[in-house]
Amino acid sequence: MGIYYTKDPAEGYIPYHADWNYGKMNGWLWGSGPQSLYYYTIVQVAPLWDLAEEYGLADNYFTPYLSESAPNHLFLYAAYSPVIDDYGPPPYIPIQESIFAELCQYHVSWGYYIDPREPSSLLDIKYFYGINKYSSHIQTWGDFISEVLNGSLPAVSWVMPNPINDMGPPNNILYGEAWLLYIINTVEESPIWNSTVIFITWDEFGGYYDHVPPPIINGEPLGVRVPLIVISPYAKEDYVSHTLLTHASLIAFIDYNWGLPALNEYVLNSNIPLDFFYFNMSRRPIIFNESQGFPLISNVYSLPNASNYGDLSNLFPLPLQIPLNELPYSRYGFSNITLAELGSSVYVSMDVMYVPIIYTPLFLWLIIALIIDLAVTSLLPVSREVIKPLPMKMLSTISGSVVTASIIGLTTLTTGFLNYVGNTGEAPPLLMGYLIGLILFSIIGFVLIRVRYGQYMLVTLSVIIPALLYVLIYVQTLQSFLMSVEPLLIYGLLSAAPTMLIELLFLRLYVGDGAWSRGLAYSILTGLLTYVIILIIAFTYIKLYQPGLSTLLLPTELVGLALTAVWFVALTRNLRLGVVS
Repeated sequence: MGIYYTKDPAEGYIPYHADWNYGKMNGWLWGSGPQSLYYYTIVQVAPLWDLAEEYGLADNYFTPYLSESAPNHLFLYAAYSPVIDDYGPPPYIPIQESIFAELCQYHVSWGYYIDPREPSSLLDIKYFYGINKYSSHIQTWGDFISEVLNGSLPAVSWVMPNPINDMGPPNNILYGEAWLLYIINTVEESPIWNSTVIFITWDEFGGYYDHVPPPIINGEPLGVRVPLIVISPYAKEDYVSHTLLTHASLIAFIDYNWGLPALNEYVLNSNIPLDFFYFNMSRRPIIFNESQGFPLISNVYSLPNASNYGDLSNLFPLPLQIPLNELPYSRYGFSNITLAELGSSVYVSMDVMYVPIIYTPLFLWLIIALIIDLAVTSLLPVSREVIKPLPMKMLSTISGSVVTASIIGLTTLTTGFLNYVGNTGEAPPLLMGYLIGLILFSIIGFVLIRVRYGQYMLVTLSVIIPALLYVLIYVQTLQSFLMSVEPLLIYGLLSAAPTMLIELLFLRLYVGDGAWSRGLAYSILTGLLTYVIILIIAFTYIKLYQPGLSTLLLPTELVGLALTAVWFVALTRNLRLGVVS
């Protein structure tokens, strides 16, 4: 009674696939966790029940991707996603591959309405490279309300909630219900009502339990079901559609309604939600009144006082406009009409992600190659007087640590296992793997540097282990799905193997001779300093809402390159060839 929130289930690619468990739908306790079994009833969501009964509801509407918000949001606008979890950009989607560009190409007006208080870093349109070209279409909630009331709303509009009223756990869902009712009331009382359809859906399921296994499309499961509510003067009353639908189906509806080509192949073959409509009659709007007890707000930016609403169950059901026995259509149905069946052409023949060249793994590896070329100088005979001063020792240790952290991060990026870490709850095993790997390979590298011909083995292992890691991840994701965080510890550990190579290049002069204890101390110290740098990168990554990792690796590598250049100059200024240190 009066509880409008739950603990947040574990979210992300890994826990969601554990929930799914190859269609058995029995992995919830170790996937999204026990909190995934919480649910809301009529006490909390009576307004949504009213909307579903008074209009149309889809019971076979699946999110396109079994993962978090970002890839599913992108399917709403492009029916394609270059990411599989909540990270990035980069990669980007070129704006010309979006429904936004298609609408502009065919002169169909559109608007995208947001809370102007929301940071741009939280907006999923940030993934569209070139979105600034359409900045005039990005407007505010206040603009939406004004345009609805004066009848100037664009032909196609997206109205996006903010992180407070999006009804995602652990937020108070009453805020979202009140905001939603305000939007609906405004449209229904406006001059545009008679020519409008409102599609209400959720980006993804939030980790809450469902017993229905999602269909497999192109070898990948769709995401777990979410509601789709269709509101219109021509929407069938108390109708349940069994049509298989996804977010791409909404794009298909847009293309169908305005006679446009299918945005891409995915849209071309997606069912269009047409069975919701009955055009032989027009229905009057259903206005939700505060006097009835509905949680309403005074303006689109305000929040209801949740303490005033202890139990909403008395709000359901509302009187039906048409008695059920007088409905001129079945209350259940489906439609398998696609744009492909209608002979549509395709607007985007192939979806291709975009990554600026400075953020590509190849460019980042070229910087690492330059650093290694400079560091190879250390393999030449050098006078001990050159390396003995404390500033030189510190420079070697710090440079080696920054470069090691860069290479580990780049290995992580290149092998691709970071793509599965969309939730900060999945980070601990990965970070623990880094720590274990840094200590382990620091010790192995230290020993091999002191062993005859061990340096050759060290270089070989530094290259082969990351290559094997890449093959391991490729085979894992090709033959099955990553459904547990345990492999992340192993992946993190193995990605630390290049530590040995950097130890050879930057610390050989300090760990290769003299007391074993002193050399080992240098090795461990560098490994721990590297881990501190990795933690700084990790916390920055989380603080910035998990951008493309390359955006953090590039400045880190540039710092490493600058330090290495200074180290190189200091070393070569007094280089004495032929003198054994």
